[in-house]
Amino acid sequence: MNELFIEQVKQYFKEDYLDYLDLLNKPYYQGFFLNTNKADKETIFNLIDFKYENNNYSNDSFYHNEDNIGKTKVYDLGLIYPQEIAASLTTNYINKDDIEYVVDMCAAPGGKTINILNRLNKDVLCISNDISHSRVLTLSSNLERLGLDNVIITNKKSDVLAKELYNFADIVILDAPCSSEGIIRKYPEVLQTYSLENIDNLSLIQSSLLENAYSILKNNGQLIYSTCTYSFKEDELQIIDFLNRHPDMKIIPINIDSHSTLKGCVKLSPLNNTEGQFFCIMKKNNNDVSSYKPKYLKPIKDKLVDNFINDNLLIDDYYLYHYNDNYYLSLVPLFDLGKNVIKYGINIGKIINNRFEPNHNLYRSNSLIGKYRYSYDLNDDEYNKYIQGYEIKTNLSNNYYLITYKGLSLGYGKCSNNIMKNKYPKGLRRMI
Repeated sequence: MNELFIEQVKQYFKEDYLDYLDLLNKPYYQGFFLNTNKADKETIFNLIDFKYENNNYSNDSFYHNEDNIGKTKVYDLGLIYPQEIAASLTTNYINKDDIEYVVDMCAAPGGKTINILNRLNKDVLCISNDISHSRVLTLSSNLERLGLDNVIITNKKSDVLAKELYNFADIVILDAPCSSEGIIRKYPEVLQTYSLENIDNLSLIQSSLLENAYSILKNNGQLIYSTCTYSFKEDELQIIDFLNRHPDMKIIPINIDSHSTLKGCVKLSPLNNTEGQFFCIMKKNNNDVSSYKPKYLKPIKDKLVDNFINDNLLIDDYYLYHYNDNYYLSLVPLFDLGKNVIKYGINIGKIINNRFEPNHNLYRSNSLIGKYRYSYDLNDDEYNKYIQGYEIKTNLSNNYYLITYKGLSLGYGKCSNNIMKNKYPKGLRRMI
């Protein structure tokens, strides 16, 4: 065990530090939460085929010991998202009234974006950003699997985002990069690079990110700050310094018994039957009456694409956009966020050799549930064949079909001469 970390643990947990150190030799707490954007709880519970347990903090998240949760039907169908219990709590305590716009500044791999959109109405628009291009692609994949398409995904530096979205968001989520002390049971390699110098450097980054979050947040907006570390410098002292710089920001108290030394904030650890997580919610209250003036994307018309939409979807009013060779569809107008946008709403496909080829994302959209002209519901045997990439024999007409299981969207196929050609992405296919 890293001696420096042990010394820090003594400061964090006082007389309980030996109990904490003993827990580091125990398995970490795995968790998941329900994607109620796609289905109600009863439907999801009926499809869960592994053991899970309740917790003391949330009715929407659960413990599990499933080794291959990513190889279950509820995962394939986008009905659950694996995330540790404490991490999924950070959006539990927001005021949900009158929320239009959310910005998740360091969003990858997507858990907090998904979590907050589960707690808000479906008309909310979220801008999910991450500075890492590889991680933002993972974010995009996770949002697609869960069917969340009221999202613009960006790959920008936070200071650029702050200038573009000044006074924009009702809620800003800042899950800040940190020293990761709270997840060393899962990632023991964290201790290999553990140092006070690293904590100091990270605290400077967090402070800068908080300033950018403040710029994005509009008056009366809520800022969620979180880390997966115990460091006072990255947690409580970071918040105190921020509040001193911005006296118009006030903590919204959260009533959870925890290790935090700052009233109203939450810090959980294995001593609470969770992994490590610190979070704090703050509200902005000043006299700034300026507001964000959005520039909207200009919708386009494309005969080939519009014909496909009309032939395959039961929608009359929609917005069609073209960006980086892909066509995007939205049921509401979207903002033009300039460079380094990864995705606008629903990626419905692209034109290849004068033919429109649909995208998997089109058939995973929660916004389009009930709006597909053609669908095919798989039985258990067909489900197993489909996720392995096999074709399915049918007697259906020649069309593109939404593929469902128990009425829940899974992907799509193209029926030709009584054969359903499998369009499930190769990267998602798996052996049963």
